[in-house]
Amino acid sequence: MDLTSEHPFWLVKNGLLTSYPPLMQDESCDVAVIGAGITGAMLAERLSRIGMSVAVVDRRDVCQGSTSASTALLQYEIDLPLVEMAKKIGRAAAERAYRLSYASIDSLESLAQRLPVDCGFERKLSLYRASDPPQARLLAEEAEARLACDIPVEFLGPDELREKYHLPGTAALLSHQAAACDPYRFAHLLLAESQRQGARIYDRTCVTRYDCSGQGVRLETDRGFSISTGQVVVATGYEAQQMLSEKVVDLQSTYAIVSQPLRSLSPWNNRWMMWEANDPYLYLRITPDNRLLAGGEDDPFRNPAARDASLPAKAERIAQKVRELLPSLEWETEFSWAGTFGKTSDGLAYIGPTDEYPHCYFALGYGGNGITFSAIAVDLLSDLLQGRPNADASLFRFGR
Repeated sequence: MDLTSEHPFWLVKNGLLTSYPPLMQDESCDVAVIGAGITGAMLAERLSRIGMSVAVVDRRDVCQGSTSASTALLQYEIDLPLVEMAKKIGRAAAERAYRLSYASIDSLESLAQRLPVDCGFERKLSLYRASDPPQARLLAEEAEARLACDIPVEFLGPDELREKYHLPGTAALLSHQAAACDPYRFAHLLLAESQRQGARIYDRTCVTRYDCSGQGVRLETDRGFSISTGQVVVATGYEAQQMLSEKVVDLQSTYAIVSQPLRSLSPWNNRWMMWEANDPYLYLRITPDNRLLAGGEDDPFRNPAARDASLPAKAERIAQKVRELLPSLEWETEFSWAGTFGKTSDGLAYIGPTDEYPHCYFALGYGGNGITFSAIAVDLLSDLLQGRPNADASLFRFGR
C-alpha cells in the first residue's frame, strides 16, 4: 500500500540521504526488525546499542513510508483526551499512559542529542485551542484532570490567548512539554548509528513468509534469501493490520501543506505550535527554516488514489483555515502532500506479542502521536526482548 502521495516535504527537502543494499544472502541475528521507518530505526539503535545482533529489512527504500509524510509535532497529548480515556480504560491506566507519553518527549530529546548530526529537534510550547464555549469547558476539565496526576498545564482564557499569542478563541491549554523535528532525517541518522553499532540494514527486501514453528523465526524474502532469528519486531505501521486477525486500527487519510520561507513571522513566533479541539482539526508550526507547516482535514481512508485526488481541495481548505486564523501573516503554499495514518478505539498504540506469531513482537504506534509511542515501544520492547517484565506492557497489549 502507498502510505503517502508523491513528494512529501521531508523527502524533497533532504533527498536520498543514505542507500542500503537489498538482502542478497542468508542472514542470522538475535533480533530482526521489519520496517525501517522512525519506529524501526529507534528500535535498531537501542537494540544494537545494548549489544544485540540486529538485522533491519524494509520493502521500500528506508524511511519512505509514513515517516516521510509525518509532520512530527511531538506532543504528549494522545488522540483521546485524558478525561475521555479514563472513561474507556480507567483513571489509573489513562493517567499512566499520559505520564509515559509526557516522559517520551524527554527521551526523544536525549536520543536526538546523542546523534552526531542535527535532526532539527527543537523544544516548543504547545497550544491546544478551543473555539467555542463548550470546547472551553471541556478544556478546563481536561486541565484539572492533568494537574491532578502531576502533568503541568496552564489554562488560558480568551484574553490571554489573544494578548500572548494573537489568536482568537475561547480558551487554550498551554504545555511546555512539546517539540518538533525532521522525522526523515532523524530516522536516517538513527539507522546510520545502528549500522555503526553493528546492525545490518537492507532495503527493497520484502518479507513474504514468517516460519515461527521452531525455537526462533525464519523469515523468507521475495529475493529468495532468508533471515534466521531468535526474535522479530514488526514495525511496519499501518500495513501490519494485514497480518493480524484482530482488528486494531481504523485507517485515516491526512493532509498537510508547507509554505515558502516566510520573510516575517510577526505577530507570531516559532517558539510555539498549535492544534485545535475542532473536528476536523487544524495544527500548525514553524519549521527551522521559517516555513509554516499546517495540516489536518482527516477523512476515512479508502485507497491511495482517492486520498491523492482529494489533496488539492484539502490543501486549499487548510490554507484557508490558516489565513482565517492568522490574517496578517503573509505566505504562500509551496508543497502539499497526503498520508495515511490510523486510530485505535482507546487512542493507544499496540506494542507487544500476539498469539498468532510466536517469538514476534509488534511496535505499532498508531495515532496522531506515533513518534512518541515509538519512544515508549523502545523501552517496553527492549525489556521484553531481554526476558525482563515491563509493568506497562498491559496498557498496550493486544486483545485488550
